[in-house]
Amino acid sequence: MTNTPMTDPDSNAAAESDYLKARALLEAQDLDGCAQWLERAAAREHPAALTELAILHLHGFGRKANPAMAVELLQRAERVGGTPETPYLLALIAMGDIALPRDPKRIDAWIVDSARRGYPAALRTAAMHFGRREGIEFQRAAVTCLRRATDARDPVGAALLADRLHAGIGTPRDPEAANELAADLRAINIPVELPAADPAQESIVVPGHDPALEPPWESLRLLGLPSNAQIESRCASPEILVADGFLSDEECRFIMYSGGRFLDRSLVVDPETGKPLELDLRTSHDMTFVPSSSDLTLHVLQLRMAGLAGLDLSQCEPLALLRYGIGDEYRPHRDYFAPSVTRIETGGGQRQATVCCYLNNVEAGGGTVFPDVDVSVQPQRGRAVMFRSLYPDGRPDPHSLHAGLPVLGGEKWLASCWIRAHAARQF
Repeated sequence: MTNTPMTDPDSNAAAESDYLKARALLEAQDLDGCAQWLERAAAREHPAALTELAILHLHGFGRKANPAMAVELLQRAERVGGTPETPYLLALIAMGDIALPRDPKRIDAWIVDSARRGYPAALRTAAMHFGRREGIEFQRAAVTCLRRATDARDPVGAALLADRLHAGIGTPRDPEAANELAADLRAINIPVELPAADPAQESIVVPGHDPALEPPWESLRLLGLPSNAQIESRCASPEILVADGFLSDEECRFIMYSGGRFLDRSLVVDPETGKPLELDLRTSHDMTFVPSSSDLTLHVLQLRMAGLAGLDLSQCEPLALLRYGIGDEYRPHRDYFAPSVTRIETGGGQRQATVCCYLNNVEAGGGTVFPDVDVSVQPQRGRAVMFRSLYPDGRPDPHSLHAGLPVLGGEKWLASCWIRAHAARQF
């Protein structure tokens, strides 16, 4: 990408001074004051000020969210060189196909630009993509990206690197280094697994890490990889599909590592008021990847989930991560809202489909059952189950009743994606 940096030394100095004042006010938790000085620096085309002001507009920090304004600011930042985060944010917004068009080539180019400049979330995105590719060169590329993310003090990248070091995937095995990383990460509640070595990988000679060796950036195709999932229809009405191999092992762990630190007691939505309640109906722990905590890899995975239902990322609510311990369950319930709930009109319409992805193998129990149609789905890492909550004419289908059975051994990790009838997000 061609960038034109600022060239007027006096203007640059004034812009930097304004930007530093903004940063000082942010440290003092004065968001209004910070925004005012960011505005001043952005008016002088300061790349970091433009980018950080865009974030305020994108997520509505201290103001009403305005993704269109965020895009305008990011494009201005890109023209003057931007920051490592600038192209990543443009790619993130474009993935939603709302405030920017979902142009695969531009998204790839933005992620490559950001990753080359060392932005951790872009490096993770590239690593997850290379990790799905066949061939030792791509697995080594994934390790390179994760090492760079780890060097930038990214905990999720470090957790994924620890797994690869322990199992010897894309890198020689180094259990000692893996265990050291895992101990530090578990101390901040990241549930690092450290998978065992794969016997199929043991015959593959993996060269040591060469930090100077660049990943094959030209082959990055975030939206171009076919799914190898095996899809089976379990019921026609309501439609229930089961897709084995829908997520890779590493993609499952990525979701767990990204949200595991932030789990809290699960709530349920009152079908009449739409308000959250704490009830024995649901005894798991969960968290939601709200827009300000989501990232591009999660958007790529949600786009795939929506595709399983023939729908689009723009219709997805934020992804939810759930963990069920021994005895935890979600008693029979339906996902659609009562017609009286006002959020139906303001949040993208009625929930019309759900995609649940099992993120680990459960020792015993924890299946998903649909009692009205005598369908049962057992947890299996990487398996997804999609079901519809509405009839084709849009009326709620009461036969979509379902439950998460109690976990009898180990624990169950689940990612849930609820999909609305219309666009449910701003970017």
